Amino acid sequence: MIILLVLSGLLIIFALFYTLRVGKTVETKGESDTEFKGTRRHPILLNPALYAYLLGFIGIIIYIAYMAMAS
Repeated sequence: MIILLVLSGLLIIFALFYTLRVGKTVETKGESDTEFKGTRRHPILLNPALYAYLLGFIGIIIYIAYMAMAS
């Protein structure tokens, strides 16, 4: 079980860094979607991938807390 959690965490960290790297590549090439006022002011906060990572981390923390209380 611990090995699965560690592997999941490593996968999440790898995916986060890969997403950031691809984002920087797209930013330097100038390719982007239509800009809105909100995304110009807060480009990182309005990124749906960020919310997916946050939701995943919160889920892992809740699961760990549940398993700690159950045993």
